[in-house]
Amino acid sequence: MSKGMHDIIVVGAGPVGSYSAYLLAKKGLNVGIFEKNLTIGDDVNCTGIVSTECLKNFGLPGEVILRPVDSIKASSPSGNYIKYQSASPLAYVVNRSLFDDEINKMAVREGATTYLGTRVEEITITDGAFNVKVKTGGEEREFSAKVGVVATGFELNSLQGVVKKPKDFSYGIQTDVGIEDVTDVEVYFGRNIAPGYFAWVVPTHNGSAKVGLIVKKNPEEYLKRFLANPLISSRVVAGDSRIKCSPIPFGRTPKSYAQRLIVVGEAAGQVKTTTGGGIYFGLLCSEIAVSTITEAFKRRDFGEKVFEEYEMNWRKKIGPELKAGMVLRNLFSRLSDHQIELLVDLVKRDGFLPIIKNHNFDWQKDLITSLLQKFFSKNIFREADK
Repeated sequence: MSKGMHDIIVVGAGPVGSYSAYLLAKKGLNVGIFEKNLTIGDDVNCTGIVSTECLKNFGLPGEVILRPVDSIKASSPSGNYIKYQSASPLAYVVNRSLFDDEINKMAVREGATTYLGTRVEEITITDGAFNVKVKTGGEEREFSAKVGVVATGFELNSLQGVVKKPKDFSYGIQTDVGIEDVTDVEVYFGRNIAPGYFAWVVPTHNGSAKVGLIVKKNPEEYLKRFLANPLISSRVVAGDSRIKCSPIPFGRTPKSYAQRLIVVGEAAGQVKTTTGGGIYFGLLCSEIAVSTITEAFKRRDFGEKVFEEYEMNWRKKIGPELKAGMVLRNLFSRLSDHQIELLVDLVKRDGFLPIIKNHNFDWQKDLITSLLQKFFSKNIFREADK
């Protein structure tokens, strides 16, 4: 059996994997992308919300946009709500399947090779190479490269013994529905809705929306309950039997690098700890990864010490954001429905919306700090401890 050869092997053709491949191929490196699905984006589980800054900064394809996001409505357990309206789009809802495919095409145009329907079954790392055994169309093959980039999302089965999965995770679950009277992105809070997290209704196009939530356990049960909530069920006109559920890592990952290996995106825990969104931070960290890999090729040194620089740099870049989000999430998870009602009332009447409007959609640390100062001054979290 002949062994295929590349400079770089990228495992996973999601946006982070394909964007990493695109940047590496632009550097003149021979890149192979391995994707287990026959169609890129086939099993994606995401609301499709991508910030304006993300689309602009990374030069991502605008033709996949479904609609702008310029208003968000957040509801308490009783249905009391606050609405945030922006003068310009905060973000856009994109067709995630097309979005992923277009980024992959960017990589291919730069010379990368994509292997669809090719599952990486095993990874081994030696002093001389990053090696993978793959299965494609019932056939087993082997490939080798100088460096591997793993961007598989939470699915790290092939990396057992090389890199550990994030320990703290929850489940994101959603389905597509036909729905009436939805113009805002809607967010719902409550112990019986999504304890410690939130549920959502994200309008996409032509009277359709993605309805879902994040929970620690029993995701199917909570989604079924949320769809039956009168605030939702009274507007649903058609449902999709397909439900997508996947784990979302939260908290610190043990390690995102090894000799000849870099892990990016959700697989490395590069996920907003407030919302579970992974596209922006994943793309940002892929640029850091590519910078590290480029330097490794210049030095001709692919040792663990070289790739440690990647982890140091990405944690320096987004680590404070992740920590601030974890503080807010841990405090919020303690709130009862009564405290959530108090919180919504407080935000409505006490000048919180100007604070929110003056902060960045993606970089939330300063906003979280400002909100926590306000909340603590009003004894919201002290009330939660009673």
